[in-house]
Amino acid sequence: MTPKKTLFGIDIDAMRMPEAVDKLRAWIEADVPAEGCRFVVTPNVDHAVLLQENPGLRDAYDDAAMILADGHPIVWASRLLRQPLPERVAGSELVPKLFDSFQESGELRVFLLGAAEGVAFRAAENMKETWPRVKTVGIYSPPLGFEKDDSENKRILNLIAQAKPDVVVVGLGAPKQELWVHQHHNKMEAKAALCVGATIDFLAGEKKRAPVWMQRAGVEWLHRMCSEPKRLVKRYAKDAWIFPQLVWRQMIGWEQASGT
Repeated sequence: MTPKKTLFGIDIDAMRMPEAVDKLRAWIEADVPAEGCRFVVTPNVDHAVLLQENPGLRDAYDDAAMILADGHPIVWASRLLRQPLPERVAGSELVPKLFDSFQESGELRVFLLGAAEGVAFRAAENMKETWPRVKTVGIYSPPLGFEKDDSENKRILNLIAQAKPDVVVVGLGAPKQELWVHQHHNKMEAKAALCVGATIDFLAGEKKRAPVWMQRAGVEWLHRMCSEPKRLVKRYAKDAWIFPQLVWRQMIGWEQASGT
């Protein structure tokens, strides 16, 4: 069993990228289907902040089958708090790595749920060229407010059931994607659902990843903020204020528990 590290109320799987990919493949290739669709969440600093004030998101995290640290600050904080995670396992990297693993053997059926109208189609075209063994069997961009519409939710579940995917790549934004998948995963006819934010946009080339040096330096957030300032500046400012407080509280709690 994969060891877990508890940070900010989240039990994060302490695993590296190859281990995460192997675990996903084991779910996909299992002869005996699981009860309901297993789902993966990838917490970053913003998720850690949101979770403190969102009971529904905490419930989603409690029921997730795999929780992977998406964000260098989470990994750095884990080491400071003596709950070390081995590395960052970003959702936007996990999906291509999973696709890569099917290049020599097997076939993967994927449903793309989310992103703006037309973006997932471009993602599917790029996927077809890059990963011939990965087949996009369904695409859907839900309308605004869909999560509150029972008929729309049934439509999405029916589309997934008809497509019979192995994996649903969910790009609805946090915390909407985690809340929606948690609410419906027992009705989703797929082996796994990956809550991975802007990954569909990256696959489509709609959004560009930060340069490699920024990713390695842990400042990919700066690239994203500069790319979408109206949407992200306020969020990152809030996270920059609250996240250090979360680290401090856990550090104080650990010291009190240890009697130091």
